[in-house]
Amino acid sequence: MQIIKLKFRQVGERGFFVTLSCTQQPWEVEGYLSLMPQGLKVALNQWQASYRQLDTLRSLAVAETDLPANWRVVPKSVRVNSSTECLNAVKTELNLWLNNLEGDWQTIRDALIAFSNQFQSAELQITLDSQNIDLCRLPWQEWELFQQYYPQTEIAISTPTAKDMAIASNPVKVNSKKIRILLVVGKSEGISTQSDLDTIERLLAKQAEIVYLLQPSLKELAAALWCDRGYHIFIFTGHSGSNNDGTIGWIAINDREQLTIPEFKDAFKQAIENGLQLAIFNSCDGLGLADRLSELNLGQVIVMSEPVPDLVAIEFLEHLFSELINQRSLFSAVHRARKKLEHLNSRYPGAPWLPTLCVKPRQNYFTWHENDPVLLKPAISGNMGQRLARTFLGLALCILLFISGLSLNILLPQLNLEFIAQPIAALVKQSTSVTAELNLPSGTWQYGGSTTWQPINRLVRQKLGQKHPDFQLIHTDHAALPNGSGTGIRMLIKGQISFALSSRPVSDREYDAAIVRGKILKQVPVAIDGVVAVVNPQLNLDGLTTKQLGAIYRGQITNWKAVGGPDLPIIPYARPSQSGTTEFWRTNILKSLQYGGNVVFVEESTAAIAKVADMTDLGGIYFTSIAEVINNCDIKPLALARRSASIPVGIRQGDRCNVPAPSTKVRYLNLSGLRTGEYPLIRRLFIIIEINSPVDEEVGEAYKNFMLTQEGQNLIARAGFIPIRSF
Repeated sequence: MQIIKLKFRQVGERGFFVTLSCTQQPWEVEGYLSLMPQGLKVALNQWQASYRQLDTLRSLAVAETDLPANWRVVPKSVRVNSSTECLNAVKTELNLWLNNLEGDWQTIRDALIAFSNQFQSAELQITLDSQNIDLCRLPWQEWELFQQYYPQTEIAISTPTAKDMAIASNPVKVNSKKIRILLVVGKSEGISTQSDLDTIERLLAKQAEIVYLLQPSLKELAAALWCDRGYHIFIFTGHSGSNNDGTIGWIAINDREQLTIPEFKDAFKQAIENGLQLAIFNSCDGLGLADRLSELNLGQVIVMSEPVPDLVAIEFLEHLFSELINQRSLFSAVHRARKKLEHLNSRYPGAPWLPTLCVKPRQNYFTWHENDPVLLKPAISGNMGQRLARTFLGLALCILLFISGLSLNILLPQLNLEFIAQPIAALVKQSTSVTAELNLPSGTWQYGGSTTWQPINRLVRQKLGQKHPDFQLIHTDHAALPNGSGTGIRMLIKGQISFALSSRPVSDREYDAAIVRGKILKQVPVAIDGVVAVVNPQLNLDGLTTKQLGAIYRGQITNWKAVGGPDLPIIPYARPSQSGTTEFWRTNILKSLQYGGNVVFVEESTAAIAKVADMTDLGGIYFTSIAEVINNCDIKPLALARRSASIPVGIRQGDRCNVPAPSTKVRYLNLSGLRTGEYPLIRRLFIIIEINSPVDEEVGEAYKNFMLTQEGQNLIARAGFIPIRSF
């Protein structure tokens, strides 16, 4: 399964800064898309107005209720001709906009085509990430490029406030041998919710355990959501609505009471903690509902983007569960269920556009297993690994042809791969250069950021000082904050340094903060690193699982005896959140949860290592870069295992340290073994550059170019890290 992510961030009047990424691909493609043209806005508004004329024909009179007007509808008639013309206008204007030949957008289009050809035999999933609600409402499945190259792929959206969430290694299992469903029938005057019930009963009575709530009170709904047995799926059928900006949604649970998600957030959070994986709102205009549920870390929600006719709602529900029961993935099930609504276009033009799958970035995805319902994790099968190997082998061949002066179109005439070949060819050219050939601007330049980079910085500054004394680099500390990746990126955004060094990727929040100031950030990986948990060498313990580490730092395990060690209290040490290593630890070990109250925070990594090495107290544990401890015999890196059944993997320390011999209990890797991915905690080191600053961009690019030469990569190896490139 390959997940392709298109991320849109508006940059003033210039348009949208777009990044395209794909799982298992080492690069990220960047480009720009102009703002939505007025013709498309007009066409979309006209289609919505024409479609929503159904509102005036529904049997529920809005004047008779205090609830909003966005309800599931039972139309008596439809002005089909008008709606069809508007629908066709939306398709035309959408393709005129997305098929433009602007160079910065053409890069994204070419990359999409290349990805589709590289992964023809894999299931592809596309997620659109935008904080602009108008982009979320567009029928992206009508783009000709998607129809031609991704005909079987569902286009999901990330709701406006959705943020990346960590993937739980051990998702909560619901206390049931079958799929467990909470079905809530709310205010349903004028609509046929009985048809929904009949459909679910007919399809799922033998497949699932269903709890029915018919127009419940607030107390009854709360009690059901708090149920300890939990649910896999929450379904609401009835009346609902959202604000125009798609950020607030509500449901009418009975004839008297309506409910917004924030008003019941504790109950919904408890249901999610008890295993809730998927919510389906077979009701009107539900983007606001999806948005609020995503804030509670529910990663998969299906809603209707507009008022929905009864027949469309009922038929979609039937097709969706039929596909899920047949073991379709969630993306595939939604896609096929939408496609099967095509015959309704003659009565309700645009009906297949209404069902919308909203997902959290990097979220596991639900799949239906009758006796063991689980989350479907993105993974690479053996065949997928072979396809990836062939892909990279083919790419390497393309690079060689490019360097030799041959056209890529001779080899792959159907692909426009210049966007890949040119940057890689440039890197290959740089790798054969010596530092004297680099264009290093004269002057004194300031940089800052990650403390993990310090061993590399010392060697690089010494080398550049010898060969390029006119190119002077000065590490600059923040006036108040401790050094770290987050501090460096913050200083770069505020114009205090020319480039930043980071041991983690730039976050969405940081990208957004830069855009507010009219800046665009680019991150370039140049090295591979790992993170280790270190203890005193005298502590009688070989290794831990990542789950045990998480429990230690959440305060759930407080004595080494609980994990096979001596009867000693555990003292976990950590650095503040400005540290990139700390952010990496929070995401991958804590799963974005809070530290326990027993964690001791230390400003500098050297101070934390000294506390762990102190022979008077053997209970300390700390996490840091492998390069920082690989030759430090005063502390011991613990071997780590991804799960309890697997063999822990450790990193072999320097020759002068007394390292245990390899055994069946622990598998030790040399530093170069980080390339294999066997060790659980691998990361990359980045150079962060502001790409639209005439002066600072030149400095950052010059430093990046040097780090990607053979000489720069050799310095990375000398510092105890793994070069990202081989020569």
